[in-house]
Amino acid sequence: MKLLLNEMWSAEIARQLRLQGHDVVAATELPRRYRGVSDDVVFERAQEDGRAIVTDNVGDYSRLVAAAAGRGEIHQGVVFALRPTFDRARPRIVGEMVRALADLVTSADADPARGGALFLRPR
Repeated sequence: MKLLLNEMWSAEIARQLRLQGHDVVAATELPRRYRGVSDDVVFERAQEDGRAIVTDNVGDYSRLVAAAAGRGEIHQGVVFALRPTFDRARPRIVGEMVRALADLVTSADADPARGGALFLRPR
């Protein structure tokens, strides 16, 4: 499972996951492709790149998942990392996200994200 961290998440999370051998990029690392564009464009480009999106933006991305399903389209999936469990203001959030995402991409739960959405669980 290849991941794109939406721009609210630190690029340090992506860097640490890559050190573990996972294919993860942060939107902030690819500013011309992902930064400062609408959620619709992020979703479309993530599909082009074969990446599931990690975000805390349930409102917009659940709408995009539903719209894709309504059109019968398969997409790479969306992983929701929600507060308070994954509060990006917490000092230890980078390590918590790294552990949770590493567990996800190596688990059987990674497959259900394709074409749908799932909620990230803490380690």
